[in-house]
Amino acid sequence: MDLRLYYDNSYLYVFRSRVTGSRQDGRGTWVRLEDSAFYPEVGGQPADAGTLDGQAVLDVQEDAAGDVWHLVAAQVEGDVEGAVDPVRRLDHMQQHSAQHIASEAVRRVIGRETISFHTGAEVSTFDIAGRAAPDLEELSRAEELANRIVMEDRPITVRFVDAEELGRLGLRAAEKVRPPYRIVEVEDFDLNPCGGTHPRRTGEVGPIKLYPGEPEHEGFRIRFYAGARAVRDHARRADELRRAAVLLGVAPEEVATVVGTRLTELTLLRRSAEHYRKQLLDREADELAQTAAGGLVAQAFPGRGAQELRELAARLSSRGVRLVVLTGTVDSGGALIVGRPAGDGPHLGRFVQTLCAALGGRGGGGEAQAQAVLPLPADDLLAAALDRLSPARDD
Repeated sequence: MDLRLYYDNSYLYVFRSRVTGSRQDGRGTWVRLEDSAFYPEVGGQPADAGTLDGQAVLDVQEDAAGDVWHLVAAQVEGDVEGAVDPVRRLDHMQQHSAQHIASEAVRRVIGRETISFHTGAEVSTFDIAGRAAPDLEELSRAEELANRIVMEDRPITVRFVDAEELGRLGLRAAEKVRPPYRIVEVEDFDLNPCGGTHPRRTGEVGPIKLYPGEPEHEGFRIRFYAGARAVRDHARRADELRRAAVLLGVAPEEVATVVGTRLTELTLLRRSAEHYRKQLLDREADELAQTAAGGLVAQAFPGRGAQELRELAARLSSRGVRLVVLTGTVDSGGALIVGRPAGDGPHLGRFVQTLCAALGGRGGGGEAQAQAVLPLPADDLLAAALDRLSPARDD
């Protein structure tokens, strides 16, 4: 197994090594080095990026034997100089150490262990045991504890132990660790077996922000930002708050109160609008039922949607109209709604299926009510439906 230079120095960005192997696959050329400062994608932490002799390192992966392979833009050979992208490395160091600190803070405050961790391109996550959402006040206290550990600028140290000492330490997930046994410690706070990259002190992690996510598999997902990501997240949210304050014409600290008031007002307005909308439909149904010729109401309503026409058709059927044929407008053409009172009468579901087969639409329904969407304007669709209605009424 090759030597991993980042084990002892996460700040080693430039190094020299020698190519000891090369292979090809569908993604391109991979090289193995005698030793490497590039971190491979493993343990929830993404791979480093950078260059080997000026050629871009596009990915870094570990094989089953524990060797590290570098996907390069072009073949490199012999002695090479490696350069790790320091901005990406620092970001990953901040996210990984933040997860150690936040997970321990959640364990101490909420009492739930971390079962998995992932660093994403924008937001990172860790899953805690149990699918129930954590109490928001407890999560806030865990975040406060995590940031206190950061501000205390505690040392983060790394050491290697043998199997016997690893067993004595009684660490979480120690049974899943393979040698070499590398222990990462946040002074007097957290102790974990870990092969990842970390800064020297907690102060370099920067601020940590925790957000509740959602149940995930056997756990509950916590989303978090750390370091520069947390600063950017705060800036985004502060900007959105300022924009909302401008739109509402209030101070930022008044936004939540004003939005709550407006939402209450909007709910009351919607209830009132729905009440009057139903009253108007009732009045419209009364008027159409009174003027029904031969027990038939057939009318096109260009611009009206299918849901409202279904409600109108139901009202007409309940008022004894023997057959209702209404057409309206949907994005893909015309909406057809047909209905009648329960009992004897044409099978409207079969009628709609026949109409769709002839005109290229889709729809269906039962004996007394059916609907369809067809590629015709509302007026043309009504004419086509009425043209085929006589055979259906005699069915």
